[in-house]
Amino acid sequence: MEQRKLTESQPARDRILDAAEIGFANDGFSGAGMKAIALQAGVAQGLLHYHFENKEGLYAAVIARRSGIINADRRDRLAKVDLTHPDAVPQIMTALLAPPLGPEGGGRAYARIFTGLAVGESRDAALVVEHYDPTAKEFIAALQTVCPHASAQAVSWGYNMAIGALVAAVARNGRPERLIGATGAPPDMDAVVARLVAYCVAGLHGVIAAEQQ
Repeated sequence: MEQRKLTESQPARDRILDAAEIGFANDGFSGAGMKAIALQAGVAQGLLHYHFENKEGLYAAVIARRSGIINADRRDRLAKVDLTHPDAVPQIMTALLAPPLGPEGGGRAYARIFTGLAVGESRDAALVVEHYDPTAKEFIAALQTVCPHASAQAVSWGYNMAIGALVAAVARNGRPERLIGATGAPPDMDAVVARLVAYCVAGLHGVIAAEQQ
């Protein structure tokens, strides 16, 4: 189970969101309880209802906060990419893929929530539309700029396949190493990002090439 140290110096709302992120990660939306989240946050349960009304509102606030942090970093990185540079596609993919795997990504707790968003029910789908689609469209537009001969459909498919690969990487469950019987420390995050970017860049070019055959 995910553990995260909460301090009384944090504003109550932040402690609630931190506790809720852990609760939803460990137990899922259905299993997480408002009483347990309040206990973890060190606040009265009524304060959760005061700030967020109900569990749906609290879950939405958790997604809004973390996606805001991730997407702010993504946009900042994307703004620094020279779209005329020969390595623009790897740079765009790095801007897209690195933040969820770094400190901004919320660690293992939000990783479980993030993977659930990708395959979740209508609640999750609506939150993805609200909090992730606008940034996704910015990245697709950037990729279209640097791949002018590719169709919008090919670029969108390449983008979405990259997100699928990111979901697998975010899990950080050691499966790639386990499948080959590897021992020792897992690769550091820089190495994971480098492998993921290489895979997604090749995948995007592969989708574009397949369409143009």
